[in-house]
Amino acid sequence: MSNLEKPLLDARDLIVGYPSGGHYSRPVNGASLTIRPREVVGLIGDAGSGKSTLALALMGLVQAPGRILGGSVEFGGQDLTKLSEDELRAFRGRDISAIVQNPRGALNPLIRIGEQISNAYRAHTRATPAEGRAKAIEMLTMVGINDPERRVNAYAHELSGGMAQRAMIAMALAAKPRLLIADEPTSGLDVTIQAQLLDQMWQTVQDTESAILLVSQDLGAIANYCDRVLALHDGKIVEDAPVRQFFAMPQHDYSKEILGLHHAQGDRFPEQVSDAANDILEVEKLRMEFPVRNSDNVVHAVGDFRLNIKAGEAVGLVGESGSGKTTVGRCLVRLLDPTESIIRFDGFDIGSLDQRSMRKFRSRIQFVFQDPFDSVNPRWSVSDILIEPLRQLADMSRAERRKRAEEVMELVGLPVELLERKPRGLGAGILQRINIARALICEPEFLVLDEPTSVLAPRARNALIELLGKLQKELGIALLFITHDLTTVRYLCQRVAVMYLGQIVEEGSVEQVFTAPRHPYSQALLEAHLFPDPDHRRVDHPSDSALDGEIPSPIDLPTGCYLASRCPHADETCRSIPQNLSVLSDGQTVRCWKAEHEEEPAEMAPATKTG
Repeated sequence: MSNLEKPLLDARDLIVGYPSGGHYSRPVNGASLTIRPREVVGLIGDAGSGKSTLALALMGLVQAPGRILGGSVEFGGQDLTKLSEDELRAFRGRDISAIVQNPRGALNPLIRIGEQISNAYRAHTRATPAEGRAKAIEMLTMVGINDPERRVNAYAHELSGGMAQRAMIAMALAAKPRLLIADEPTSGLDVTIQAQLLDQMWQTVQDTESAILLVSQDLGAIANYCDRVLALHDGKIVEDAPVRQFFAMPQHDYSKEILGLHHAQGDRFPEQVSDAANDILEVEKLRMEFPVRNSDNVVHAVGDFRLNIKAGEAVGLVGESGSGKTTVGRCLVRLLDPTESIIRFDGFDIGSLDQRSMRKFRSRIQFVFQDPFDSVNPRWSVSDILIEPLRQLADMSRAERRKRAEEVMELVGLPVELLERKPRGLGAGILQRINIARALICEPEFLVLDEPTSVLAPRARNALIELLGKLQKELGIALLFITHDLTTVRYLCQRVAVMYLGQIVEEGSVEQVFTAPRHPYSQALLEAHLFPDPDHRRVDHPSDSALDGEIPSPIDLPTGCYLASRCPHADETCRSIPQNLSVLSDGQTVRCWKAEHEEEPAEMAPATKTG
């Protein structure tokens, strides 16, 4: 693709405004960009920066009461800002198509998936209903949905999140548009599904004269799939650069800021905690089952989970959605009562305590939830939110509680003036720092963090990760960091445990697991994860460890290895015999007999089948 090639789309000085108090606020205020054929262009920016507004405005779509106040958008020799709604409707779907962030919100719940794809295709062709149905099956096959002849008759609620997003992509590509605008197309999806979808979108561009505008806060997706990067800040494109140049030598201060963690991380791994350190947490035989309503069946959420965490150590717990990570975290702090468990905290068995007896440990064990907005009482001031744990768990005067609240605000890098504010109007990054301050106010020794950065924009995410690393070193606190973000684990944690379908399948130091994963699932997870490194792009190094099929049901678990139905290396032994969690000579543990026989294990744990 030559920079001299005529642009497919050329937007100049685009302004989008929304009426506000007698004037217009302008989330897009003079943005200019070009997109050429066979090009994938990434658009990044903070949450609320106007990325989605700009992307939709390129199609002539602005949510009422907003409107385009100025500028031009040329596509195929026509200025789209000058066309009528009927003329624009002819462009959409045929020449420009969009994938939105929330597939279930965009799909019609009353119309079968196949019919929706067929309608999108037939709106721009002379295809018959039968040809439209055949096209729907073809597109579902192309985006990797199993059994497309059956899925074509499904409704949106019958599809998983990943399948619903694939159906959206199939609909968007049905009429072979020349430009695809993909607005956070993989947000909320597991890394394996995310990589498969982006692979398919990228390959479509290579096989046609089309192009993609990828709107994303995920720097890994940008680095691995995009040719150029656009940075949106204060309503304008402040940087437009080839992807390798953008990551190596960003020019604008905003670009430098959002790439700060990536450059600070480098290639180092966190220093290991001393072997002489005491185990602050010891977990054995943790099992959690949930009853299925109106049935004798149970959901086997966690089975035979075991893990030790040393004082002052940060351990990452990773795996796909539904693997049991959050359930484990809530069981460890007794927000859920496990079906069976042995949980020792600082040598004391807390697994068998009732909730009343557990209260004495609450000051020492704390939990930070995923969604910062749902984790606080919107009617309370920040001061009330922070001081409430002290009222419940500490014998302190009002003045002492206030002083401690001010101390933790400073500890998490927030001004004490915010203590009088209420959560409304505070950003996600600030609220998550307040949640961390609340967790730290009683000076705990162990903290569980459940996806604490998943809803944050890049700058806020980077700042929070750096804060957590700083707090862990300064306070000597132990962390269990539950996440799907392997980049964060590599930066923050000393050890990592990989979960699949309620079991730990591999555990070891971050360096061991990241550089030489033993279990096929760990290998697939790492190869699917999109690290923000454009010098090792996934599209340049196709994966040979991809998993096929879907995750087995946690109600009806397989007899042998839980991964056998998806593993490219599985044989009859894998499918029929439960796998041991084996400790190898280097201290790494793995639940795979093939990996185990690559060397003589130092120790063996008994084979256990969940449920």
